[in-house]
Amino acid sequence: MDITWDPAKNEININRRHLPLSLGGLVLDDDMRIERHDEEHSTPGQDRWQTIGMAGKVLFMVYTEAGELPHVISVRLADTEEKRLYYGERDFQADGWYRVNPGRTGNAGESGEIPPGI
Repeated sequence: MDITWDPAKNEININRRHLPLSLGGLVLDDDMRIERHDEEHSTPGQDRWQTIGMAGKVLFMVYTEAGELPHVISVRLADTEEKRLYYGERDFQADGWYRVNPGRTGNAGESGEIPPGI
């Protein structure tokens, strides 16, 4: 998916987390990604979204839809709890998460189990 990002924030993210913001496009391409509205950091003029999806590894990212293309704010490795949410080991709907493409098997596989080494 085509996305935008701030070049200065990209450098910060690479230095801090060793991940470029461009990975956000792969996260948004993941049919099994889950999302929720980031009410805490959204403003009246800008909704922010938290997304957990696969881009080689399970990643957590924040983006906004300010403009024609999604604008990635940050990308990091998902923590253990976020991986459990992604792979369906925990009921994520209670926390406001939803599967973007319900019914698809995508990267998580049909079993929903965490693959070895995750």
